Amino acid sequence: MKDLRRRLEKVRADARDFALMSQQATDPEKCELFKRLADELAIEALELEQIVKRNEPSNPCDQHEVVEFKPTSQRKRG
Repeated sequence: MKDLRRRLEKVRADARDFALMSQQATDPEKCELFKRLADELAIEALELEQIVKRNEPSNPCDQHEVVEFKPTSQRKRG
């Protein structure tokens, strides 16, 4: 289960990195690509978190970081 927890943290970090890259990208195609990658990783993180929560006893001290996910229909178009 520790491997899943580590994978979850890695996916969250990668999602944050891609979201930041999408904000900093000057090329519109790269911006959109990084947004899509961030969204996909955010979804994967949510799925992994559900698996971890089902398989681990709950710990009230656990604090999970939330990665914002906005469906394509809710994103602002520039």
